[in-house]
Amino acid sequence: MTPKTLLLAALIAGPLFTAPAFAQPAPPAPPAANHAGPHHGAGPKMGQMGARMFPSMSEAGRKTMHEAMMAGGNRRDDRKKVEAARDKMLAALEAERFDAGAVKRAMDEERALSDASRQQRQVAMLAAFQKLSAEDRKAFVTDSRAMKARMQGRMEGRRKMLRNRMQMRHMGQPPAPPAPPTEG
Repeated sequence: MTPKTLLLAALIAGPLFTAPAFAQPAPPAPPAANHAGPHHGAGPKMGQMGARMFPSMSEAGRKTMHEAMMAGGNRRDDRKKVEAARDKMLAALEAERFDAGAVKRAMDEERALSDASRQQRQVAMLAAFQKLSAEDRKAFVTDSRAMKARMQGRMEGRRKMLRNRMQMRHMGQPPAPPAPPTEG
């Protein structure tokens, strides 16, 4: 699974696990889509990607979800800001003299940046969910559950492979070659 696909999967699955947020009043309109990012125009076109991710949804539903996933700022820049805050925390931790205040400030900054990015994505996704037909909402849930099951299966396969390698190393045998990825 490519990093782009994993990111899109996380964007899809994230709102499913934050259901209590959906019980609140309607949020403000989502921020305008930022298509100036580095991935605009690269990779599969929306129809190809959307059809793979949301095979049960209508074309209109896939378009709505794609627009929502692309809205909410530049994710690469957001990640870089979070990483910079984490680096500040690590620098404070490795200092000769421990400064709990500096560590806490860096941790607070990292959390605030992560929360702001997550909030932007949730606002965009909730606005998109409100635009979907009942059939497309149900199809989204079906496709999301199927995607989650596929991801869990892949992760379990990787865990088994790692356990196998660790057992082989402890027994002094070379690890078995990795199994080819399964498409599911």
